[in-house]
Amino acid sequence: MLNRENDGSEQPPAHEEVGYGKPPTRRRFKKSGNSKGRPKGSKNRKTIVKAVANEMHTVLENGKRRRRSTLDLVLLRLRNMALEEGNDRAFEELHRLIKAYQPQATNDDAGCLVVPAEMTQEEWVARQEELNKHRKPPPGYDPKPLQGNGETQL
Repeated sequence: MLNRENDGSEQPPAHEEVGYGKPPTRRRFKKSGNSKGRPKGSKNRKTIVKAVANEMHTVLENGKRRRRSTLDLVLLRLRNMALEEGNDRAFEELHRLIKAYQPQATNDDAGCLVVPAEMTQEEWVARQEELNKHRKPPPGYDPKPLQGNGETQL
């Protein structure tokens, strides 16, 4: 390293302290690495895809003008390719998308059971049986399959 302040020798000036956290003064504030970095306001891929997918277009459907997003138009085209043209790959992709994003159908028998911690299971069952004595059974309810050995199962 050249000593520019003194005589051009390789050693730093005597008064300059160099060490951990104290780089030589001649290169102390130089930038390194990705000095320009990502410009402000530049968009990442996710933002660009969202913008393109949500762009609105005017199309003719059954003789009427209608505004639809790019995503709508792509999915409609995929549906037409699968169903009208018989494209197997389009059908598989459409089926995958429907399966992934369609709301899941719930079983009619599904429910949520919340039992307070202060009650035992037997106390809770007795309370529910008492409450259910005066209720009408739902349409299509058949109690016979539930009657068995007389034990209550949860």
